[in-house]
Amino acid sequence: MRAHRTLALIGALTVAVLTAGCSEPSAEAGHGDTGGKGDAETAMQRATRALNSVEPESAAREDAGTASLSAGLDGTFAARGDRPYTFDIACQAAAEPHTVVLTLARGAAESEWEVECGDREADQFNIPAGAPFTATVEPAKPGVDGLVLWRLNTVAPEDVVDCADDITGCES
Repeated sequence: MRAHRTLALIGALTVAVLTAGCSEPSAEAGHGDTGGKGDAETAMQRATRALNSVEPESAAREDAGTASLSAGLDGTFAARGDRPYTFDIACQAAAEPHTVVLTLARGAAESEWEVECGDREADQFNIPAGAPFTATVEPAKPGVDGLVLWRLNTVAPEDVVDCADDITGCES
C-alpha cells in the first residue's frame, strides 16, 4: 500500500457559492457576511497555496482549472510524451469537514480517492504518460458550497514518489 501524500488546505473557512448566490459565514469564523467575493478569493488563494506546496521544481504545467463543488469536475486529459504526470487537486467547502471522491480512469482501469476539503496541501496523484485519462468529482449535494482547484503537471521521473500509477495502483 502506498503512503499517499494527503496535503491540507485550511481549517474552518467560509466559502461563497462560486456560480451564484450568497455566502453563509461559518459559525467558527466569527464574522458576518462579506458579500461572498472576499470569501471566494480567500478560498482560491488558499487552494492555490496548497497546490503550490506540492509542486516539485521539475514540474511543467500542462493544464489547470477550477470547478464549483455544485458542478463537480468531469475532465479528460492528454498524457502525451515520455515524462510522468501529477494530477494535483485541492478543495474548499463552506461546510467543514467535507470530502469529495476523485475518480481517475484510463481504459478499463479506475481508482477512487477521497480528498478532504480544507487541507493545507493538495492531494497529488501520479499518472504515467500514455493514453488520455479522466478525472471526475461528482457534484456535491445541494447546500454544499465550495470549489475544486486542479493542476496537471509533467514532472521528472525522479520526482515520482511511491506508486508510479495511481490509476492502476501498485502492490506493496
